[in-house]
Amino acid sequence: MNPSETVTIHRADWVLPMTAPPVQDGAVAVAGDRIAAVGPWREVIGRRPSGGCREVDHGRAALLPGLVNAHTHLDWSLLQGRIPDDPPGFPAWVRGLFAQREALDPESRRRARSQGREELHASGTAVAADVRNPPPEGAEAPPPGAFPVEVRFVEVLGFHLTGLAEAGVSGAVADAPGRSEEAAFHPFRVETLAAHSLYAASPELIREAKEWTRRRGLPFSIHVAEHPEELEFVQRGTGFCRTLLESLGRWNPRWRPFGASPVAALEALGVLDRSTILVHAVYMDDDDWDRVARAGATVCFCPRSNRFITGGRPKLKDALARGIRVCLGTDSRASNEDLNLFKEAAYGLTLWGGVGPERILSMISINGAKALGVDGAWGRLGPGAAVPFLRVDLGGAVSRARDLAEGIVCRGAEGHVQWVMNEWRV
Repeated sequence: MNPSETVTIHRADWVLPMTAPPVQDGAVAVAGDRIAAVGPWREVIGRRPSGGCREVDHGRAALLPGLVNAHTHLDWSLLQGRIPDDPPGFPAWVRGLFAQREALDPESRRRARSQGREELHASGTAVAADVRNPPPEGAEAPPPGAFPVEVRFVEVLGFHLTGLAEAGVSGAVADAPGRSEEAAFHPFRVETLAAHSLYAASPELIREAKEWTRRRGLPFSIHVAEHPEELEFVQRGTGFCRTLLESLGRWNPRWRPFGASPVAALEALGVLDRSTILVHAVYMDDDDWDRVARAGATVCFCPRSNRFITGGRPKLKDALARGIRVCLGTDSRASNEDLNLFKEAAYGLTLWGGVGPERILSMISINGAKALGVDGAWGRLGPGAAVPFLRVDLGGAVSRARDLAEGIVCRGAEGHVQWVMNEWRV
C-alpha cells in the first residue's frame, strides 16, 4: 500500500476474493477507487500505511465482489406480468412479446432501462450485459455517474439481411474501438455486438457480426438452443420459426437448413471461440457440449426464464464435466419475475442439486466477468480491482465454512445486501 494514500480497511468474518479460497476473519484494503490488498485481517492491518488508516468492522458478514449479470434486456423492464405463461411455449410467448413491444415508445424504453438499472443496483449487480436492438438515433449516452457498469451488446436482427449496414448497426457501434483496460473500470458503457439467433439473423449477418467483435477483441453473444422450435428450424427449415419469418416478410427463399443442431451450425459458421457467449443452451446433446468445450466458448444459463417460457432445464452438470465456463443471467422481465441475480442463483441451488454452491456463486461473479472481459476490474476482490463491492449480512445462516456460499446466496436472495464504498449511483 502506498504510504501517501488514504486507505480504508474493511474487516469481516469472511472475505471472498472469488479467485482464491474464502478468507476467514478477512480484510479488504481500499485506496481511492481501487482495492489495494485482500487477505487475513492481521496481515492486511500489518501492512497499513505509517500514517494510519480508517478501519471498518463489518462483523458477522461476508464481503464479496458485486455480481455480474451476463445476459439481460433492460428495454423490457416494464413488461413483467404482461406476457402470460399460459399456454406455455415459445410461440405463445413471442406473440405476447411482439404485442407488448409495439406499445413501447422511446420514452417508455428509456424509463424501462432506468428502472432496470435501479433494480440491478439494488440487488447487488455491478456489471450487466444489456442486449438491445440498434436504435435509429444510436445508443444514448448513459446518465452521469451511471451504475452498474453496462457491457452493451447491440443485437443484430434480420434473417433477410446480409450485412451490418443493412441491419442498422453502423450508426450505433461501427466506429467503436477495441477494449481498453480503463474502459472496464469506468461506470459507463462498453459496446459490442450480439446476433439474436440462427432463426432471426442470417448466416451472413451472424458471421459478419462475429468477425467485427473478433477484430476488436470484444465478446460476442447469441441465443442458442433455447426452445424446440429453434432446433426444428435449424435442422429442417420447418415449423413455427419459418412461419413467423414468412408472416413478418423476412423469409429468405435462398436459405437452406443446416441439417444439424444449432451448436453444430454455429461451429460450421466459424463463430465458436473463447470470446463467444452462448445464451440459454438448454436443448443440447453430448455432441453439442463437446463442440462448446473444444471451442472454449462460454455458456450463459437463464434458468428462470427457461422455466417461464418452455419449462426447459439447462444441463449444468454436462457443462461442468467438460470444463466449460458457465455464467448466469436473468434475461429480461418479459420472461422473469425480477432482475435479481441472487434469486437466480438461489433457484439454481434447487434446480442443480449436487452442484456445489461455491460454483454457482462463481457463476454470478468471476465467471461472468471473464466472459465479458472485465475481470481485471470486476467479479473479484483483489489488488487493482474496482470498488464498490458487496457486504452480505450472514445473520445466523453460516456456522461452518462449508455452508458459506449457500448462506451468501440465500441471504442475498432475501435482500440482506449492502454496497461498500459505493460512490456511483443510478
